[in-house]
Amino acid sequence: MDTQRIEIEVSGRNFVFYFTPAQDKDKPILFIFHGHGYSSTPSGFKSPNWNVVCPMDNYGYEGLGSWYLGESGDLFWVDAMAEILRYVREYAGNGRLYMWGSSMGGYASILYGHLLGARAIYANVPQTLLLGSKYSCNGMFKFFSPIFNGNEQSEYNDLKKILILRTSCKYFLCFNQLEGSNYLSEQGLDFITHLHSFKQPMYVEIRPQSAHGKNHGVSEAISLFKKYN
Repeated sequence: MDTQRIEIEVSGRNFVFYFTPAQDKDKPILFIFHGHGYSSTPSGFKSPNWNVVCPMDNYGYEGLGSWYLGESGDLFWVDAMAEILRYVREYAGNGRLYMWGSSMGGYASILYGHLLGARAIYANVPQTLLLGSKYSCNGMFKFFSPIFNGNEQSEYNDLKKILILRTSCKYFLCFNQLEGSNYLSEQGLDFITHLHSFKQPMYVEIRPQSAHGKNHGVSEAISLFKKYN
């Protein structure tokens, strides 16, 4: 299982992702989204039973990530992610689609799980509301604002505006109860309540911790997928 570094051009921009194919065709496809901060190394997860795709987001403020959205109101990642999936399916086949991400990557796993029709997503401590949140006021504004050109009304700024009807996707969400910036309330409970309002299938875990860090690794998340799918 050799990992391939692939670069594609979409609408004049270059996008890099790493692809580790499964042993056989039509195995599941798993997107792994890295968190905020410059990243040049993809996840090391490999499995003969999974096609692993790791997009690398080095756009945004100082190249530290654009929440897999874009810059200055141009949300170019939305088209790019669809192209990446099309590319992967040419080689990997028609296996079910899954998403994994933490923090910034958790936002992306929710968004693209919805837009691309994933079977299930795992999102650890995801941001679900960017501009207008206390988290934004406590240091993240300089990263969020350039994405939307300061437009807090963009539907992509608030995932509750994107997810409005029940789908068959299962959401596996993990938050830390004691994290600052009203994180559990604004980023977690409001979003969970919204999903529950239209009975979106979900698994929710809240841990009595204050850290903003990874709780379940990829293998653990896959075990959850298998248990509840």
